[in-house]
Parts: sequence; structure tokens; C-alpha cells
Amino acid sequence: MRLLIICGWLAAGEYLASLVPEFASAWPLVLVAATLVALFGYGLEMKRWGPVFVLLIGAALYLSAEQNEMQRYREKPWMRGRDCENRRQKAERDGLTNAVKGDLLRRAGIGLEGDRETALLVRAILLGERRRLPRRTKRIFVESGTMHVFAISGLHVMAVADMLALCLGMLMFPRRFAGLFAIPILWGYVLMIGFTPSAVRAAIMATFLFIAPVAWRKTDGMRAWSLTFLIVHVVRPLMITDVGNVLSFAVMLAIVVAGECAKSTARWRRTLLTTLAAWAAGVPIVAHVFGCVTPGGLIANLILVSTAKITVMSGTLGLVASFISERLAAHVNNLSALGIKAMVLIAEVVSRLPGSNIETGSWPICTCIEWYVALFLALVLVRGALCRSKRL
Repeated sequence: MRLLIICGWLAAGEYLASLVPEFASAWPLVLVAATLVALFGYGLEMKRWGPVFVLLIGAALYLSAEQNEMQRYREKPWMRGRDCENRRQKAERDGLTNAVKGDLLRRAGIGLEGDRETALLVRAILLGERRRLPRRTKRIFVESGTMHVFAISGLHVMAVADMLALCLGMLMFPRRFAGLFAIPILWGYVLMIGFTPSAVRAAIMATFLFIAPVAWRKTDGMRAWSLTFLIVHVVRPLMITDVGNVLSFAVMLAIVVAGECAKSTARWRRTLLTTLAAWAAGVPIVAHVFGCVTPGGLIANLILVSTAKITVMSGTLGLVASFISERLAAHVNNLSALGIKAMVLIAEVVSRLPGSNIETGSWPICTCIEWYVALFLALVLVRGALCRSKRL
């Protein structure tokens, strides 16, 4: 819980600094102020100096990053040369990555040669290859509020992590050391799909979960989330204003908290609660930025998230099987194709429901805060009700 509070104060400091980017050059003064608060607060045993210290550190980190970003734009001639060099280096690195990814795209389509659209969808959800998706299919998933299942994100990375854990368990590999083998494979997957920010965040969190048993520690989703948040926002403070980053962390936190509340209940109740919490956590951010709410996404995600996870896991198994036998891979890939077809059908039905997408206008910040307070209270009430039912 303490780590979560630190994350909150750090985020508050970075957000407040983002409101005054014109004072970016004053970041050393903010850092000096943070140092003075720490010295006097600790030395004089003052109360509540810790939150102020973390708040000022967050502001200093953001203003420093903002100044570096402004300097990059001022030094255009020099930066142009460096950018060209970076592009050349990136092209050289991507040459090997694209060759490997091209082979994996072929393997993901084994057995689906007769159904091109399904093959494209399998490749999109497994490897992030969305450029060739049919427009009609894209529209269906956008209107149902479920296009996120094709964006390589925490859902995909955690599905691959679950598949690795399952495979290692089937091989009777000691659970304590399973992470030492799974982590390199997981990061290899993230490298192959291009180090997308959401995938990197999920991989960092999965790394903490895998490494915990090695250090004789219990896996703790809240601690893993907090450490991931601190790493991302200390290294990249400007991410506090990135909508995708904020949405990703908010949804993942809601999933972790809801999972903790319902960890002792039936699996279907836990799935229902985590899906509801994830949807509710994303509502204020989407409404504030895009001015709309998608109730249809709640209905669709109850089914689609689980289906997408199974599809990613079966697709990953198909890729592994293709290196052993392409005939075996064809059978496994057809299981993925069945999952994809079910997803398209569900998304199409939901997109046609009245009220699945409601225009609300941009929500003010105070409304978003009120929503999150209500969500927190609802989770507390649900946890209390579940505890009482368990005692009975």
C-alpha cells in the first residue's frame, strides 16, 4: 500500500508540473526544494514531509524532461544529423526483426490459406499486424468498443506469459525457477513486435511477477504494478500526459484491485468483477478525451477479453508447434481461427445494439475524480459483501 501511495504523489507532482511547462528551466530549484524538505523533514521529525518530498521530486523529473525536449527542438541542425543516424541504426536492427517476424507471420497462417480474412485477423491479434485488416472488420470492432484487443498490450503479453507458465508446468519445471526461462522469451516477444509502450509496461510487470518466487517472495500484483509505475514514470516522466499510458495503468490497477477483492470467490465472479472494474476505470479517461461512453464495450468485453486471451494462447502454441510439425500447427491455428470468428460475431452483434456508443461531451476533471471515488467505494463495498458471504 505504501508503494501505491508513493506512486500517487509522484504522479500528482508530474501532473502539476505538466500544467506549467514554461517553468521547465526552474527544475534545479524544485530539486533543491525537495532536498531541503527531506533534510529538514527528517532532521526535525516533521510530519507529512514524505508526500511533499515525492511530489517535488515528481515535478522536478517532469520539468527536467520537458527542458530536454525543448532543447531537442532548439538544436535542429545537430538533432537532424542524429535523427538520421538513429533511423539508419533502427533500419539495420529492424532488418533482422522484420525477417523473423515475416517467418512468424507465415507460421501463424499455416492451415488458414483458404480463409484469408481469418488469417489476417489471427496475425493481427497475435503479432500486431493490423495494416491489412479489412475496413469493415475494423469498423465493427471500433463501434463495439473492442478494437483494443488488436493492439498489442498487456492482454497479449500476459496471455503469452500464462502460456509460458503453462508449458513449463507441463514439463514439470520447478515453479520457483520458471521465471528465469520465461522472462527472456517474453522480452523476445516484446522485441519482435516492436517494443510498443503498452507491451513494455506489461512485460515489466510480468517480469516482477515471474521473478518473485526466485527471491522466495509471494507474487503480489499490487507491488508489481507499483514498481512498474515508478520505473516508467521516473525514466519517462512525460508519459504522465500520454492518454494511452494513463488508460493502461488505470485499467491494470483496477484489474489488480478487483482481483484482490474477489480472489477467494468463484472464477466466474472474479472474471465478471475484473471486467466490470477494467471498463469502469477506462470510462472517465475516454469520456474526458473523446467525449463518449461505450456501454456496448462492457457487454462485449465480458466475452471478448477471455476469447481473445484464449486465441492468443492457442496462436502462441501454434507458433511453437510449427517448429515441430506444420501439420500439427495447422490444427492448432484452426482453433485460433475459431476464436477469431467468434470474436467477430460477438463484436458485430454488440455494435448493432442501440446505445452501445453514447456521445456525452468531454467530462471535466472534477467529474472524473467523482467517478473514481465512486468506483473505489463500490469496490470496498463489494469486498465487504464477499467477506461477509464467505464467513456465512
